[in-house]
Formats: sequence, C-alpha cells, structure tokens
Amino acid sequence: MTTKQQNKLAMYLATKSVLDANNSVWQSLQAFADGYTDFTSHVARIQTLELSQVTDSTGIAQDKKASKAAMATAAQTISAAVHAYAVKNKNNTLANETDFTVSDLTGERDADAIKDCQNIHDLANTNIASLGSYGITAAKLTALQANIDGFKAIVSKPRDNIVAGATVTQQLSDEFDAADETLAEILDGLIGQFAATNAKFVSDYNNARIIVDSSASHASPNQPTPAPTPAAPTGLKTNP
Repeated sequence: MTTKQQNKLAMYLATKSVLDANNSVWQSLQAFADGYTDFTSHVARIQTLELSQVTDSTGIAQDKKASKAAMATAAQTISAAVHAYAVKNKNNTLANETDFTVSDLTGERDADAIKDCQNIHDLANTNIASLGSYGITAAKLTALQANIDGFKAIVSKPRDNIVAGATVTQQLSDEFDAADETLAEILDGLIGQFAATNAKFVSDYNNARIIVDSSASHASPNQPTPAPTPAAPTGLKTNP
C-alpha cells in the first residue's frame, strides 16, 4: 500500500468512526444508510487486501536456504557412492559427472544446482542395479527427487509473490476508487440534510473527511482547495 493510500485509509477510518458514533442520527435516511453499508464494505476489503499484500520475504529466504542445503546433502551422498563405483570400474566419464561436494552444489546458482542434483539422481537411477553394494537404493533416489522438487517449488515462490502482489495492488486500487465514489457522490451529497438538526455531526464528518499527509505533517482536504480571497482594490482606505 502506498503512502497516499495509507493516508486515505486513515481518513476512511476516521469518517467511519464519526458515522458509527452518530448512527442514530442518519439511520432513518435509507439512501445514507445504504451508502454507509457500501462504503464500509469497501473499507473492510481494503484492510483485508492490505494484510495479504504483506509478504515475509525473510521467511521465504530462510526456507529456500534450508531446502537447498537438504537437496545438496542428499545429492552429494548419492554422487559420492556413484563416483566410487565409477572409479572402481574405470568409468572416467561417470566419475567426472558425479564429482561434487556439498559446497559445490549449495554455492551454485539455483538453476544450476537443480540441474546438477537432477543429473546425479538420473545417473544413479540408470546404474541402480550395480549400486546396491554402494548403499544406493530406490528409496534414497525417491527421497532425493522429493528434495529436488521441494526446492524447485520454493525457488518459484518469489515470482509467484510478484504476480500475486500485482493482482492485489490492482484490487486495492479498485476498492479505493469505489470507496471514494461512494463518499463523494452519496454520503457527501446527503450529509447536508442533517445540518439543521445536528450541526456537530456534520462538522465532525467534514473534519474527518480531511486527508492528513502523515509523511509531510500537513492536512490535504479531500475537496478542491478553495480559491484565495481576493485582495482589496488598490487605493481604498481601510479602518485603523
């Protein structure tokens, strides 16, 4: 949520507070009551969207690091066994393809680490009939594949968050537009009907409708700024 939207939401909540405190004054005017219901529904959706817009990127980063380490450890354990088998059988190509440390895998770019771990899995799977005496089982390969798939899912989360964030941003904008329209076109237009019977309510409502710029510590009216009072014509005398 932008600073401008935060300031506007503060105005919405102040306005709602005034309306809630004076429910008995306006509830008999059906059009005003309907406008209040519409306005407050938009405010509630804005607050819900604001919560969903907050993403714990620190938590994602920690999960990603842990998942990559688990994948690398599982892959290196298998690669070491396959490497030993390859050396024993003078298969230099296979030996080179499975010569990794855990640090090699965790230090790679995510895409490269996924590719190398998947290759380790596939090479072991191809040679699994000969790897029983080296401690490689189908269950271990299944576990490694689960680690690889789990890391892939976490790697995609930041992109998913960007896409989801863009959707929420647009929804927020739409809700603010709808709330503004209800205020300006309905409630602001009807509030004057209470001036004769409850001037304080009208005054409190109008004051609540002022948007306060919290970043600049000054008030910005929600309505157009009135034109300045014209200066007195030159040459006229004024009373002392």
